[in-house]
Amino acid sequence: MDRGAAGEAAETLAALEQLRRRTHRRTHGGAWLPALGVAVLLLASMALYRYPLSQTNSIDADYPFWAGLPDEQVSPVASYVFWFVGTPMLFTGMALWYAWRARRYGVRVAWPLVAATGLGVLVLLAVFAAVPTGPVPAGLTLPNGPHWGGLLTPFLPLAAAVVVLGRAERSRGLVAAGGWIALLTAWLCTTFPLGYLPGWFTAMTGGTEFGGQLSLRPGHYLVLMALPLLVVAAVNLAAARRAARD
Repeated sequence: MDRGAAGEAAETLAALEQLRRRTHRRTHGGAWLPALGVAVLLLASMALYRYPLSQTNSIDADYPFWAGLPDEQVSPVASYVFWFVGTPMLFTGMALWYAWRARRYGVRVAWPLVAATGLGVLVLLAVFAAVPTGPVPAGLTLPNGPHWGGLLTPFLPLAAAVVVLGRAERSRGLVAAGGWIALLTAWLCTTFPLGYLPGWFTAMTGGTEFGGQLSLRPGHYLVLMALPLLVVAAVNLAAARRAARD
């Protein structure tokens, strides 16, 4: 093959690669709005707590933790309604968003699987637990548990939906954000009160072997949960705008 033919082949391959990247950005350039929607829902749930940011001398929490985190709620029924109305509304917004993108760009994302995952786990959660009236189980206050009861929280369906959305959008950032929500939920909701640090961790960090307690409030943890989603939304939106200019 002469140099001219080789040069043309290289240019063709470069053009194909550029086309592939542009198509990928256009196909998956809509992930920013669902990510932003989940982050807004998390941050809006801050209003469900009686003391979202301020310290208090005592906490009277209801179980299950329908607000999301094991802390005192303004109203358990209001928390229940918030998640069982807000979550379907979020997925409805996703459906409308992806339907609009399909009409405009001719590309489709497997959003029904995302909605089915989130709503399916949420329905299972409702089957296992009704509107809460009981006290916090004793196992959540003991080092040896059992701790599984704390996982009856609406955060896990949301985390599962974000992971599935990340797979559908081929976004490692969204998959990591969903895993981050699940990880924080597993830590924060399996002990009471909020923010317990096990003895092995405090001993490893130079503290006592009896464990400790972080002084952060629910609002602070909600910001930590939402932060990766906001970063993903900002990066994805910037990439989508670049793709639109190309």
